[in-house]
Amino acid sequence: MNDSDDIVKEFLVESGENLDRLDRDLITLEKNPNDREILASIFRTIHTIKGTSGFLAFNQLGAVTHVGESLLGRLRDGQLKLNQEITSALLAMVDAVRQMLASIEAMGGEGERDDSALISRLTSLQKAPEAPAKTAAETPAGTAARSEVAPVAESSSETAALPSAISQPANSPSSIGDILMQRAGVTPAEVMLAAEKQKEGDPRHMGEILVEQGVARPADVVEALHQQQAARGQSATDSTIRLDVSLLDQLMNLVGELVLARNQILQFANSTEESGLVATSQRLNLITSELQEGVMKTRMQPIGNIWSKFPRTVRDLALGCGKQVRVEMEGKETELDKTLIEAIKDPLTHLVRNSVDHGIERPEVRQAAGKDPEGRLFLRAFHEGGQVNIEISDDGAGLDHERIRNKAVQKGLIRPSRRAA
Repeated sequence: MNDSDDIVKEFLVESGENLDRLDRDLITLEKNPNDREILASIFRTIHTIKGTSGFLAFNQLGAVTHVGESLLGRLRDGQLKLNQEITSALLAMVDAVRQMLASIEAMGGEGERDDSALISRLTSLQKAPEAPAKTAAETPAGTAARSEVAPVAESSSETAALPSAISQPANSPSSIGDILMQRAGVTPAEVMLAAEKQKEGDPRHMGEILVEQGVARPADVVEALHQQQAARGQSATDSTIRLDVSLLDQLMNLVGELVLARNQILQFANSTEESGLVATSQRLNLITSELQEGVMKTRMQPIGNIWSKFPRTVRDLALGCGKQVRVEMEGKETELDKTLIEAIKDPLTHLVRNSVDHGIERPEVRQAAGKDPEGRLFLRAFHEGGQVNIEISDDGAGLDHERIRNKAVQKGLIRPSRRAA
């Protein structure tokens, strides 16, 4: 695998994680549209994906995220107010990005797509509602000044569009422009020209602009990215690594074989009076037990990893059913083995969908029954008696026992005589 492939792989992994967070953040922002911190985080994430996709020549991905970033920019600047329609469009953009990333991972490209309808939808939503026109005398001076500098404020730094594993603050001495001036003979004037193009609205990464200008080679840019990464020194990302699950599975199998060999040695040591062998076997027993426990911990994941997808699922389903549902969670940090997490993901999703679809009533029905129009779906996970318990409950009307009995009789599952039982 060459350096470019490494960057694409890093981009795919990080973008996948960011998209899962975007789902959660957009649902949270819909409920708290004035939360500037979450809005800024969403904007930065889309900006990063857009910029990196341009650098890696994923043009369709860049086009979709570019128009999404523009819409988010207007929300960030207070020119638009978030509503259900805008949230749905942004979530549709996230879905489209997720599909393109899956295609890039599987086939190396975005595939043949037509996202013109989505792009048109996101573009049309950028238009602010009609407001009474103001004369020049009525317009505050600060407004005019702000409109003049807004395009500059939205321009990206030369490294802001890269994955976090290879990105760096713009004021760093190891920015892409500085490195290329040192290693590839790029002049300060050429770097300034590329920076000016970015300020004028060019969405591409500085390295890509310099390559197009013919003053830097793609290999120089890739090498500069890796040098930039090394120059960052120790950071939060340096203390963690990503591992393929198959490697953990292989390690788990080897530990299992080691446990079996340990047990055989312990049986043999217990049948002999050789003190050296007994002491060595006890030491082996201790080390093997600690190794087994450590490997098990590497496979543990918080159940919140799959719960985090449920707010989006509930929102989409509730909108389709004409219902109002809020999701509350307790015990998201409860850990399970990754294999179990994957095994229970689909059954839990099915239970959540059933609660929204069949358990919680429509708002008018709930109001007639004296309930809050907004239903409540509660997820809880906790340890008890050496086991992990998972509870999913809602405050809906519950099961209609008579209807269930009638359906069971119709299907021949029970006899009519048991109807009243």
